[in-house]
Amino acid sequence: MGDKRPIGTYSTRELRAICQGTAPNPARESLPGLFCRLFSIYFTRFFLYTDIHPNAITAISVSIFFLGIANFFSESLTAHVIGSFLVFLSVVIDGCDGEVARFRKQTGPVGGNYVEPVSHDIQYGVSFFLLGFAVSLQTGWLLPFALGSIAAITKLEYRLLEIRYWFLAYKDAGTEKIADIKASYDTMPFYKKVIYWINKNVFSSSDFWLVLLIFSLAERLDLMLWLFAIGYALLWLALSAKQYWTIYRNYGKY
Repeated sequence: MGDKRPIGTYSTRELRAICQGTAPNPARESLPGLFCRLFSIYFTRFFLYTDIHPNAITAISVSIFFLGIANFFSESLTAHVIGSFLVFLSVVIDGCDGEVARFRKQTGPVGGNYVEPVSHDIQYGVSFFLLGFAVSLQTGWLLPFALGSIAAITKLEYRLLEIRYWFLAYKDAGTEKIADIKASYDTMPFYKKVIYWINKNVFSSSDFWLVLLIFSLAERLDLMLWLFAIGYALLWLALSAKQYWTIYRNYGKY
């Protein structure tokens, strides 16, 4: 367990230092993601008054997420805005599981390496199928469902490629090697930085709520599906080509 001081004696600044100090590097976190962290610490304080396990917080986040997605089966703009807010709330609470774990010193391989990524796979894979289906029901066209399917499949394929390549190239890497890999992002060419910024600030899981809200207010969820279908497909193709070339260059006939 963490410090024995009563939770109420910690200032918000102290909680941020403890709970967010070792969170993902702010320099590489998306702007909407950083915005969510402004609020997550207040929910974390609430959770710390309870005995709830960090993995249970993840389950709460996933439940709120799909409650938000369910609102898009209505044709009401109000329902879509509420749905976007619920997705935003789920992202905020999603940050609390790690914050609670850091405070209580409950960090371990299961939460960060399995529960958290699997919850994201479920959320951002299934959600595009559901959104595409909802828009198809409302328009009478099958194309939105096809676009949602393409977005879901290529996003999950992108994540799988990342995982497969990591285990191929870095599974035996030590702490210093991993630090060097992360530092290399700072020296990448400008065009790669632009692609990385777009991926980080538009297509990452922590930004989904903002894109969803923008297209909801514009009442063009069909265009959002086009954006994600084309965007994830291009990112997947680009990553596939990059990894193929890297593997061929480094491993040759093997």
